[in-house]
Amino acid sequence: MIYFDSSALVKRYLKEKGTDLVQSLTTREELVATSKLSYPEILFAFMRKRREGELGEEKLQSILEQLDADWPELFIIEIHDELLPLVKSLIRKYPLKGADSIQLASALWLESMTKTEVVFIASDMSMLDAATKENLRILNPQG
Repeated sequence: MIYFDSSALVKRYLKEKGTDLVQSLTTREELVATSKLSYPEILFAFMRKRREGELGEEKLQSILEQLDADWPELFIIEIHDELLPLVKSLIRKYPLKGADSIQLASALWLESMTKTEVVFIASDMSMLDAATKENLRILNPQG
């Protein structure tokens, strides 16, 4: 089972280092999970590229349509109260931002609930370091 942080999942839509691997994984794997938090984080990345002139309006619209078409196919982890003790623990142990702690807590919760190994995919080194220390398998699509 694979879990995508938004820093990695955004590569499915924006051509960046790691895009080919992310696209391959998202089409090959049966279950692709992410937090509900990924949706606004990915939208933010798109809009930042648009504001910076790196993404035209037509391309932006196409990407937004693709995200909305893909979203129902993902296994979405809700931000629920069961995550809060994990979030608290992660923030105490590691220098994670609030949103990053929710992403990592979601992956840990998923692994705990399904009793299945979860591969945590992210491009943020502090998150990958914390995930490793929490005994998750990790993958950085940027290599």
